[in-house]
Amino acid sequence: MATVKPNLDSIVARMPGVRDAVADELEGRADRVRAVVEAHRHTGALASGMRVRTNRTDSTVTLEDPAVFAINYGHLAPNGRWIPGIHAIEAGL
Repeated sequence: MATVKPNLDSIVARMPGVRDAVADELEGRADRVRAVVEAHRHTGALASGMRVRTNRTDSTVTLEDPAVFAINYGHLAPNGRWIPGIHAIEAGL
């Protein structure tokens, strides 16, 4: 009978080939997010707040701007007009 180690996911996640594949996948996704952000930049604050980070077993793209939710999904302007979002986060999915 076969047995599966309880921490097999942790072992696989730390394998060099798996870590490299995760980092490569993130870079492709980060490039898509970066392209959307660059195409719609107003002040440059959102682009300058973009971070791509690879840890031991995981990778993340972070957009650090106080208005990231409104920029990404849209918002009402002071005059009541709807400003559509840029949907940069979705570009990385």
